Amino acid sequence: MKTLETERLILRDWTLEDIGCDVYDENMIRYLVSVQNNYAVVLKENGLVIGTIGINEDSDNNPEARNVGVSLLEQYRNKGFMSEALKCVIQNVSDVTKKLSWSCSLDDKRSQHIAEKMGFRYVKTLYVSDEPFAYYYILEL
Repeated sequence: MKTLETERLILRDWTLEDIGCDVYDENMIRYLVSVQNNYAVVLKENGLVIGTIGINEDSDNNPEARNVGVSLLEQYRNKGFMSEALKCVIQNVSDVTKKLSWSCSLDDKRSQHIAEKMGFRYVKTLYVSDEPFAYYYILEL
């Protein structure tokens, strides 16, 4: 994926040099390097990897959509980093997909807030074995 920049962040492919960062263990980083569909979220000021944004298969098997998955180290939350990174990805992902989906657990209010803030529209609740487990959102690009 092409490298993207925001005011405070660099969004780039994962590399083997990222092994040892606090975001993921070595095996996960090796996997992310091999699949090439996930951004390492890096602070411009010091080069630290603080999170990830993945553009992966849709969680509801929608062939027209790609699912956005995010993770940010605890100490960098509530500082606007993920919103800044997501805005940039949303503005630059139209060559990959015309629809983004977002899934989050029923009790993850932070993730629900981010989805709605970014313009994702609630579509339905996903179930496993007749038990609700996640909310499913779509963003038309």
